[in-house]
Amino acid sequence: MCLNALQGHAARLPEPAGPSVIFLRRTLRALGWGLSIVLIAAFLVGYAAPYLSPTSFWWTDLFAVGVPALSVLIGPLSLLMCGWGWYHRTRGRLLLGIGLLVLLLLRFGPRLVAWTASDSEPTALRIMTFNVPRAFAQTNSGTAMARFVRDEAPGVLAFQETQLHTTRHTPVALRRVSPTIQGILDDSIGYELPFLPHSTTLQQPVLGRIPLDSMSVHPLPPDGKQNARSRYTRTTFTWRGRSAVLYNVHLHSVGEARPWTLLPEEWTSWSRWNTFLRTYREGALRRAQQARLLRRRIARESRPVLIVGDFNSTPHQWAYQHLAEGLQNAVLRRVRGWGATFPAQRPLVQIDHILAGPAWQITAAHIPPPMPQSPLSDHRPVVAHLQWK
Repeated sequence: MCLNALQGHAARLPEPAGPSVIFLRRTLRALGWGLSIVLIAAFLVGYAAPYLSPTSFWWTDLFAVGVPALSVLIGPLSLLMCGWGWYHRTRGRLLLGIGLLVLLLLRFGPRLVAWTASDSEPTALRIMTFNVPRAFAQTNSGTAMARFVRDEAPGVLAFQETQLHTTRHTPVALRRVSPTIQGILDDSIGYELPFLPHSTTLQQPVLGRIPLDSMSVHPLPPDGKQNARSRYTRTTFTWRGRSAVLYNVHLHSVGEARPWTLLPEEWTSWSRWNTFLRTYREGALRRAQQARLLRRRIARESRPVLIVGDFNSTPHQWAYQHLAEGLQNAVLRRVRGWGATFPAQRPLVQIDHILAGPAWQITAAHIPPPMPQSPLSDHRPVVAHLQWK
């Protein structure tokens, strides 16, 4: 009877897996671990990018762009590794999972502060930065921009890539103004340029409904003396009895050779990728050079500082990190949800910023959606509400 019972139990046991099943399991396991290692390595390289010298590690900026997307994958993977390590008593996997979770918390934990944003007071100073390339200028763009600005009602309005020429008069006389902002200057909503001491060409103008005391134009390396696009403006203004200074910047772009503009048949072209990497390296080095110069200028300021504009650098890249040291980012502190600003229709990266010094308190911020009927730019603007601390 016992023998019959043993034979029946043996008949119910699963048959040993065949060689093909074992091979399939091992292959899937290897692929899973290989993919995990690639994801973790890419995440760590991008995570370290803000702290590595761009002279030798410019290429880490490519991984830094993908840090937010990689984090979405690394988070569940870290939890899975923690659970696996705890269940199987595998200390290495447990520690690796915990370490990745700590890195995620350190980098993205401060974003939780945005969920405690206070209601903005009506008396707050509103700052708006908006990159509006001339390529988007249309017949009705001036009217659309005036309507958009009237709705947002910023006290200080900073544009990038918006060309205008000034003549040496008081008040400032304008000629050859970009059509996009002509509507604001012609409208009765009260925006004016500050005093400029001489005739100049502006591509980073600042307009104000509050009194702006003065504006000066400064070149950025390497060609800012010849190219108006490579210049920043420094504007002083007084608000509620205190004097402040605003830097409006447009750092060097990634260049015209971009992977997302390649045709399907060009993805296998080494010459295309070589061109992209060469121009990307040049752009990264130029942005780093410009960020160093701006950082030195800002360090000499005795007034409370604001830095706004198109940095062409995300918060996970070196140029931004160097420029934003000791400053508050309005989007990171106060914008709920996804804070990307480019491209406008389906934003993927945050490259437009408003940074405020410690004398300011950022009470609210938002990123207005694009106007569907009259697209004004391939960027989205950023609006911040500020108070003195």
